[in-house]
Amino acid sequence: MNKHRILLVVKHPVGGIRTFFRYVYTNIGSSQYHFTLVAPDLSETRVLLNDLRELDLEYIPAGPNASNGELFKLVTAIIRGQSFGLIHSHGFTSAACSIVGALSMQIPHLLTCHDVFTSGQFVGLNGFVKKSALGAMLSMIDCIHCVSNDARDNLLAYLPIVKFFKHKVVTILHGIEVEPFMNAARRDLKVELGLPPDTFLIGFMGRFMAQKGFRYLVDALEQLKRMDHLPRKPLLLTFSQPDGFIREEQEQVKKRGLADSFLFLPFVPNVASTLKGLDIVAMPSLWEACGLLAMETMVAGTPIVGTNCVGLREVLRNTPAYVVPAQHGRALADALLMEMRNPTTVKAREFTVEASARFDVKNSAAEIEKIMLKLLER
Repeated sequence: MNKHRILLVVKHPVGGIRTFFRYVYTNIGSSQYHFTLVAPDLSETRVLLNDLRELDLEYIPAGPNASNGELFKLVTAIIRGQSFGLIHSHGFTSAACSIVGALSMQIPHLLTCHDVFTSGQFVGLNGFVKKSALGAMLSMIDCIHCVSNDARDNLLAYLPIVKFFKHKVVTILHGIEVEPFMNAARRDLKVELGLPPDTFLIGFMGRFMAQKGFRYLVDALEQLKRMDHLPRKPLLLTFSQPDGFIREEQEQVKKRGLADSFLFLPFVPNVASTLKGLDIVAMPSLWEACGLLAMETMVAGTPIVGTNCVGLREVLRNTPAYVVPAQHGRALADALLMEMRNPTTVKAREFTVEASARFDVKNSAAEIEKIMLKLLER
């Protein structure tokens, strides 16, 4: 049986994009498909390749510091030099690098949008030109997949031209592999780290970038530290890959006298056991395309506090989660204090069955495969 050849183009193989690959493509499998992945040669890509090791997949590396222009030339050459039935690009930059090759070879093109737009991205003349070019590019893509309704609404709001061809824009809520999070053994972090039993463990799994709102979590811990007679001692554990911003955050924590309230721990590729070992997970995000960590946390049965920002509020709606305003350290502190005083652990564990049904990636993968097959039939 001849397999359908799918070209996957990724400029930034991190965060939600890596999770999408790990969850969606592994569920779709390789019985009908041969995948070719084009991505920069980075440590994150090697982690991704390990996630996809059971797929029939060929990897073509771009330079680790490849510019958008260099990636465009590489992708265009690959498309013209090989035969593909479908191009699946991930993110707007990847789509831009694929558009000429797809059009010139008349290959169906599917784009999955993994981010949302924010105010300030399209300011002035340069912003207008960028917005116009982006709208024109999207009009030439066969199908645009948004990973949440919030992300779709955001796309249509910032690029009104897309409304003229919104029949091409589909929403399929992202999902997760539920079994590993339901069935993972609990990691006893207090024993592992030598912490007193009354420590209240708050987990932060985001990257150290403005979008993830870490600074507001620092504000919250500072306010908790000022309070007298706390029922437990709060300690925030981070599990993020080291990057250029972590040193700045560590320095801020020290300057504010909070060094004893934070532990910066190594990145954990598969977080299920770690989530179960926490008292609460904090997601102080300013925006998300789709809050996957929130899904994972709720399926694991761990309480969570998140913000009402775009992309996250949709996931937290009608769940036991604490929902607070974005950019509001005091509200975060109040929610954490409430959980210390009146734990919602039982309620969170009871919700795991509903969360598993709601967020199972098998549903998402089946819908995405339907789109792939429809485009391949052309």
